[in-house]
Amino acid sequence: MSITLENLFHKQLETVSRIELFLNIYKCKEFVLSDLKEMQTDVHEAAEKLQRTKEYLETDRKYMSSQFIEIMRKMRRNEMLMLHLLEVGPHAQQPSTTNPAQQSSMVKQIPLKEIQNPSESTSKMHLSDYSKSPFTLRSKVKCMNFFDFDAIITEEQFETIPKYLKGRMQLVELNQFLEKEVIKCFEEKYTLMYKQRKVISNQHDLAVWKEYNHLQANFPEHNFITQEDLSRKMGKMLDKKSYTKIHMLRHLHILQEVRIEGTVYFLWIYNK
Repeated sequence: MSITLENLFHKQLETVSRIELFLNIYKCKEFVLSDLKEMQTDVHEAAEKLQRTKEYLETDRKYMSSQFIEIMRKMRRNEMLMLHLLEVGPHAQQPSTTNPAQQSSMVKQIPLKEIQNPSESTSKMHLSDYSKSPFTLRSKVKCMNFFDFDAIITEEQFETIPKYLKGRMQLVELNQFLEKEVIKCFEEKYTLMYKQRKVISNQHDLAVWKEYNHLQANFPEHNFITQEDLSRKMGKMLDKKSYTKIHMLRHLHILQEVRIEGTVYFLWIYNK
């Protein structure tokens, strides 16, 4: 009870103090009115300048981000070119002991230098190059990385997702799902699908390889995975949260969902 009375007493003192301050200011109103108006004008001008500065910085950041992404793509292409040159270089210095026909065949089949530890490398290649490369004849490389599935969700894109769909999900979580589950599923699928039949000895891989090549006829012009592929990659059935993330990727035009004869397909439609 004493605490309540003490609080009421302090509140009353604060109220009296504010009233006294108001009366003191009101007495000199005519002397400070012009200054207060000037201060109000300055505040508005400062707010406008701050807003313009914020818009400029945001525009500049977007421009710099796009430049950075383009530079990284060029660096990756140059890295793959250097791998080509490293592989070709030693052959070019050795004396030729083959006939012209054999030399022509070697030139046509210039191999990429095999990545000894793919998990530690950031090198990528295009699917069209991979499908014609010696990697399809090797069973050691488990999973390749492809430029065809380069995608990252920016803050601006994330903000376009409706709040009812986004909920409390963070951008980092959605990007992790895209990179570690969806993109990896695509890369694992096409790494296996483009393998030559004769190098696949594992019966489980062979069954999946046959399934991939059979279903590809449904969308010959598109890269896609199925709901079963994604479940197999995640090691579990897709739950409500996973479906929500997929809906977000559909909203961002990264994936397109198509259903045919009970099978759910996720087509890669991202346009860089």
